[in-house]
Amino acid sequence: MKRRAYIVIFLMLISLMPVLIIFSCRDNISDEVFFEEDELLITDYLGQHTDKYSTLIKVLEITDLKNTLNAYGHYTFFAPDNNAFSEFCALSGKSSVEDFDKDYLVTLIRYHLIDIEIESSYFRDGVIPDTTYSGDYLVISFSEGGLETIQVNDAMITERDILVENGVIHTINKVLAPKVGSIYSRLKESPNFSIFSNAIDLAGLDDTLDLIRIDLNEDIFIRSRFTIFAEPDEIYNEAGIFTADDLVAHYSDTDNPLDKNDGFYRYMAYHIIPGLYYLNNIDSFNYPTLLQNTLVNAKLGDNIYLNWHIVQENGQPVEKFITVIEEESNQQAKNGVFHAIDTILEPWEPSPVRMTFDFTDYQGLSMGRIYTEKDLKDIDGITSENTSIYFRNSTLNDGETNLQTTSSDIGWAVEFKLPPILRGDYYITLYWASDQSNSGLVQLVWDSFALGTISLVHNKRWPDTEWLYNYNTSTFIGRFQFAETESHTIKFIALKPGLGCFDYIEILPVDK
Repeated sequence: MKRRAYIVIFLMLISLMPVLIIFSCRDNISDEVFFEEDELLITDYLGQHTDKYSTLIKVLEITDLKNTLNAYGHYTFFAPDNNAFSEFCALSGKSSVEDFDKDYLVTLIRYHLIDIEIESSYFRDGVIPDTTYSGDYLVISFSEGGLETIQVNDAMITERDILVENGVIHTINKVLAPKVGSIYSRLKESPNFSIFSNAIDLAGLDDTLDLIRIDLNEDIFIRSRFTIFAEPDEIYNEAGIFTADDLVAHYSDTDNPLDKNDGFYRYMAYHIIPGLYYLNNIDSFNYPTLLQNTLVNAKLGDNIYLNWHIVQENGQPVEKFITVIEEESNQQAKNGVFHAIDTILEPWEPSPVRMTFDFTDYQGLSMGRIYTEKDLKDIDGITSENTSIYFRNSTLNDGETNLQTTSSDIGWAVEFKLPPILRGDYYITLYWASDQSNSGLVQLVWDSFALGTISLVHNKRWPDTEWLYNYNTSTFIGRFQFAETESHTIKFIALKPGLGCFDYIEILPVDK
């Protein structure tokens, strides 16, 4: 999978039911110690600096996590100092960390720990792409002081890049409080968004946005992920809208704001994107919304602009757009993030743009897992016959991933449902990782129409070398004209023995 900031796929649920993502929780952190006692590990380092971390050591003892941080691994640990815990206890109405529930303290430590080493030179303004052990994201920000003033959430990093045998430690001056509320509850708690949050209730979207998790079995649970662009109250007030009822009166055209065809419901659903997009994840792209087959455009410039376009006013071209208010954005919740915007956002059809849909980014897939045909019934957008699907690390480059069938027999079939594609004229190209073990002949089917066959082996001969496999390759599928904005499907059927490998699909407007 070729990662690009703007290559993100989130398949919208057709019925506008809650958009769900199966999150592979790192429930079991190894507590087996693999290093010699004289090696300096995370817990060892903390123990040698009790002047800074004695309270943190006490928390690790209460939670039985001392060995965890002395285990084999490559961790990043944001370590609150003693003053941070003193302030945290005071704000929580506790006299000491011993007054907290043990399970809460376990969650607290997991919220500060990431299972990959990240030195400060790799920090970027915005969300850290790897989740913590609690399954949440942390946000990095820089003040005008640059690297000398790095913040993670609302804590300052006071000492960074403490390298130890099993990772890196960053000392922070505040305890990071885990996000526990849903995006719905966070909006409700925000005084600047009272009109929008009350409008969520009137549109009947409160249950959808309040859903955080559904347990499917003891190993897999489903987590919702949403991104919302919301107008602060002052933006509505400037338009003469002072209550959610005023908003209903302005947009409703069926006298039933719960009706999914009602103008008010459509207006509200258009603000909600399935998936998690912090500001540094957003790129120039058309994103699906909960309003079926309706996309919102993001455009990067000095700011992030939504639905940028030009209209003619008095014979002169005038730019129209909505600006994302950076200082009021990246507001986190357990199941999403919301951003403030400076203009009322109404449903609008953007122009087609180049889009790449990554087969590994369907909601419900987690890297390293194998999904049976039965498992895939819980993942909207992918079905298989006569094979399971493996979400694997690429054999090409570290950090690249793709989907692969587990069966190499003739007759396996995998079908992908794509997110809505804007009506228009497109060139479509398929990408995958070529390998000698791949199927030598696969039938392609688009929306039930046979397109022809391709070889997923697709070997290539470079000058003065033997045949080479194991490289990213592609094939041009064809030129497509779509009369409507809607979802489409692409299906692969093995006609010869070999594995199937699926990376991403590129959809390029002809005029681009």
